This record gives sequence, C-alpha cells and structure tokens, in this order.
Amino acid sequence: MRWLMVFLIGLASFTQISEARACSCMKLTPAEGLSSSYAVFTGEVTNIEPNTATKFGGLEITLRVNKVWKGEIGEQVKVRTAGSSAACGYSFVKGETYLVYADRDEADPMRVSLCSRTALVASAQEDLDFLGNPSQELDDAAARRKSKDGEARRRDNCSASPGPAGRTGLGWVLLFFAGATLAIRRVA
Repeated sequence: MRWLMVFLIGLASFTQISEARACSCMKLTPAEGLSSSYAVFTGEVTNIEPNTATKFGGLEITLRVNKVWKGEIGEQVKVRTAGSSAACGYSFVKGETYLVYADRDEADPMRVSLCSRTALVASAQEDLDFLGNPSQELDDAAARRKSKDGEARRRDNCSASPGPAGRTGLGWVLLFFAGATLAIRRVA
C-alpha cells in the first residue's frame, strides 16, 4: 500500500507545472538610483488600471507630475509596473504623491519596480536632499522649464525570472525512489 501511495505522489508531481518568480534587488544609493534611471520625478497618482499593452499584464499608473530632476516628462505620465511584489511590482496608491525613479526599455516606455528608489514623497527625504533643485517644476497652469544635461547609464538592478526548468517534481522523485528502496528492502 505504501508503495502505491509513494508511486502516485511521485507521478502527481510530474503533472504539476509551475513557474517560480522572485524579485531580487540590489540596494541603490540616491546617486546610483539617479544615474541608472531614465527619469526621476515626483507625481500624484490619479489613476491605476490593468496594463493591457503587453502580454505580461501588470498595472498602468497615471501620475500628475509636479517636479522633474531627470528626463523629458510632461504634466502627466503613465508608468507600468508588475502586478505583484514577487515580480518586482511597486504598489502605488491613488491620491498619494511619489518620488519616482523610472526605467525604460522596448516593452515598457516607462517602468517602475521595487528595485528602484521609488517611494512616497513623505518617506524620501534622503533622496530629495541629494537631488536638490529640480530641473523642471510643473503646475496646473503652465510648465516652467530649465534644462539639465546628463545621460543615464542604464544598469540592470532588478530581476524577475523563472525558476530552473525541469525541477518541478525533483523532491517528489527523490521521495519516490526513497520509498521504493524501503519497500524493496522490506519485501526482501
């Protein structure tokens, strides 16, 4: 009976298909956050909706921009983030104001992750002190612009990747063989 149970558990483990995803981040200083980001700005979240632009899903966040330290940003910007923190998604709250460090790639024009230094403005005093005066301040009437040159060095500091392929039932297979060995010893 034990033999049959071990066999069925081992067999069931082969039928499970799962993909493990985990967010792994390197802690950045404010200087590293600035240099590795495409854009750095403060903005109030005005809308949060599902991201239907890519097959990966996630969320699309609309922000009303207040101040800009890096990047060409208008009065309103949309950023994308993964749908869960396990995939490095940042949890925005509608009505809150954030200091945003955004990256950019072919799939997502503006992307924010847990691995960036993005934070509520109320919790970002160290960053705001480091950043100093913004290159651009926006208000509801019009934008006042000052130019600030500098090109970002893009650095990958966050990864959300699938776990190793083919190891879904490895533990169960080992358990199966251990049970088979014990069963054979008892019979012999």
